[in-house]
Amino acid sequence: MENNIIQKALKNYFEALKELRNLGILINSKDFTSQLGEWIVESYFKGKRAENGIQKHWDIETNIGKIQVKTHAKADKTSARWSNINKIETAEIDFVVIIVFNKDYQLKELYQAPWDIVFEKIRQHSDADRIFWDDLKKYKIALSELKENELFNCFLD
Repeated sequence: MENNIIQKALKNYFEALKELRNLGILINSKDFTSQLGEWIVESYFKGKRAENGIQKHWDIETNIGKIQVKTHAKADKTSARWSNINKIETAEIDFVVIIVFNKDYQLKELYQAPWDIVFEKIRQHSDADRIFWDDLKKYKIALSELKENELFNCFLD
């Protein structure tokens, strides 16, 4: 590849990041995928993100309670279908929202489950506690339900 093509692509990316910060979508130095998911949940539930980028337990405070957000952007061939989540009985969480994008940030799956259900289904592994998405099938939101929502338009095919 020619250097000028690479430089142009990087410049466009950096400009986009700057604009996303100006719009309040990116608010700290955490990874892009996590912040995008938190912004979606904050906007959808008309809530407020935690002031601290490393807030314990929850990410968004809303009128339905405190929400822990787990966001993933998965490569086409990735078979991992879980989110790492700490199994802490005293966690100040009311709901868990899991957002799964494909590699191009098109929405593939969305789950919204009460914390007590998630807590019961968390499995302990040697490296981390995990919630497997297939254990939350009952709480999967049909993407067809989101097509009319303006917020989700740019994330749906």
